[in-house]
Amino acid sequence: MNKWQQILKEQAAAHGQEDVGKELGVSKTVVSQLINDKYPGDLERMQKLVEGAYMNRMVHCPILGDIPMHQCDKYQGNTSTSNPIRLRLYRACRSGCEHSVLPIKKQFKRIAMTVNTDASTPKRYSADAVYSRLERQSVTDNGGVRQLCELLKQELKAMELRYNKLIQLQATVEARKENEKFEK
Repeated sequence: MNKWQQILKEQAAAHGQEDVGKELGVSKTVVSQLINDKYPGDLERMQKLVEGAYMNRMVHCPILGDIPMHQCDKYQGNTSTSNPIRLRLYRACRSGCEHSVLPIKKQFKRIAMTVNTDASTPKRYSADAVYSRLERQSVTDNGGVRQLCELLKQELKAMELRYNKLIQLQATVEARKENEKFEK
């Protein structure tokens, strides 16, 4: 018996096959078959699920950062695109992520947006509008306060990136102006 199967057996003995199955996203029958070495399906996938859930094996998700392997597998099965994070996960899992087992799908060509390089007039950001949108997402997904906090955290990270890019752009513009002064 492999180490991951032994750990699965220990977890099933401690918490029950049904609870372990729920944690892994499989049925208790699958857990039983794995423990008894009679599972006819994809053992490699099952190994990833167990290692992610109980052995702290992580993968780097291009959207969420480091996540357990079993969550990566769960996100690959995502078909809901009503939530912006889920939409980004859906696209990432189907556009060549190294951890995805899904076939790559062609994406629609994105429309290029012109970015105003004038640092004096940045795009306006409405915190109230963003909070309202995130609150609606949390309510429609039945996520409650916990999901709202997670959405706010992700929004702050995205805003951090935009802000830092703006600062970098402003520094580049100022450096160009300084170089032009010296060249004259």
